[in-house]
Amino acid sequence: MVDYARYDDTQLVALLRERDKLAYTEIYTRFWPILFRHALRLLRDEDEATDVVQDIFAVLWEKATALKLSGTLAGYLYSATRNRVIDRIARHKTEQYYLNSLEDYLKQGTPAADDALIAAELAQQIEREVAKLPKKMRQIFAMRQQAQHSYREIAESLGTTEGNVKKQLYNAMKLLKSKFHIWFLAGIWHLLSFWFRHFN
Repeated sequence: MVDYARYDDTQLVALLRERDKLAYTEIYTRFWPILFRHALRLLRDEDEATDVVQDIFAVLWEKATALKLSGTLAGYLYSATRNRVIDRIARHKTEQYYLNSLEDYLKQGTPAADDALIAAELAQQIEREVAKLPKKMRQIFAMRQQAQHSYREIAESLGTTEGNVKKQLYNAMKLLKSKFHIWFLAGIWHLLSFWFRHFN
């Protein structure tokens, strides 16, 4: 009998597209506990976290034959969980409670094993958006957040004023906030900081 636990995620996805139920079961077994913990940290409600993860896997099976991944299976599932959580937040009457929960979670510090995958997946999105910034703005943003230069050091290095440096940084943050919406409300800056420390 084939041991599906030996297959890597890419192999499982290929089998899943063929509606292989055992491949689906292995994916479910492999990722359900991790995604549940992720959803539970964000929602702080076991029933809601369970509903979110069950929905993710139900959709995964329904769309198995047409499944297209631009990255890893883990990244896809984390992203799907995150989006599902955000949808629940948007519909929930006590939105502020959940935003506070997200903020508390992100303030815990450096992501642990499971959370590092989330940070890595988010880091890819951040990197893509930072790369889209205008050249000068991107340069100032990197010098400030990655190299930790002061406003004065950046201004002297680029032959501009501190006021212009601050203005460029403000515009950069404004553009990024428009891309990530609710995650900035929840304290995405902690993950941005983590990204600059560990992914550059």
